[in-house]
Amino acid sequence: MKCLVYPAVAIAINFVLLQSFPMAGGGASLGVLLTIPIIGVFAVILAVIHYFLSRKNKRIRNFQIAGIAGTVLISYFLFIGDAGNMPLNIIGRMLNTANHYSEIKLGDYFLERIPQNQEKIIAAKKKFKSKLPDTAYVIRIYNQADYLTDETIGIYYKNGKPKAIDQNVEIRPLNKGFELIRIKKNDSLSFILDPLYSKIGESQINGFTEQNLNEKSKKKLMLADIDPIYRNNTLEHSYFAYRMYYWLL
Repeated sequence: MKCLVYPAVAIAINFVLLQSFPMAGGGASLGVLLTIPIIGVFAVILAVIHYFLSRKNKRIRNFQIAGIAGTVLISYFLFIGDAGNMPLNIIGRMLNTANHYSEIKLGDYFLERIPQNQEKIIAAKKKFKSKLPDTAYVIRIYNQADYLTDETIGIYYKNGKPKAIDQNVEIRPLNKGFELIRIKKNDSLSFILDPLYSKIGESQINGFTEQNLNEKSKKKLMLADIDPIYRNNTLEHSYFAYRMYYWLL
């Protein structure tokens, strides 16, 4: 029955959207509960109208085209995505990143894990796949006054030794762990890295301290924390669109 084309299109387009793109906050189940019933009712109404028009021998070609287009549009606009991270936004960033693939740097892999950076992170992972270990780390330096990130430092282990992607960062071995020194303009920060393991793919850091070498006031004191980055924890492992993007790069 041709009138069932609308529910079929609704099912197909929503399946593609849900499998290909992340919903807001990763809340796919909540999004489905809110939007699928609305889209389903819309598709059923179109199917009923189509059925009665066909029984009256009315020409329904234009109605069918408009109905299919409407089903696609309502499915897209009811897709619950983060601001600036709707499917078309994501596709646009993918195309832009692919066009500038030669400009991707190793440091892009260590960008903050926010939606707007995911395409560059995945591109850097693909471009430097032979260089990156299973686990790397990002140190975020922030101001104690407002806790806003001022800069990030990416580190990874190679042959059991930590390496920094920033040329202004020096890593010195200690009896237990490593000292990391970052020099930026007239400022310097020092961290003590205390790894539990130093093998590639097993590296962990159980803590570090900060020393303010210039003895700044507490108001200007820069603090830091450190987070692991897991190689297999990027979006191409979860969403079809990102999987295709990674494969085509």
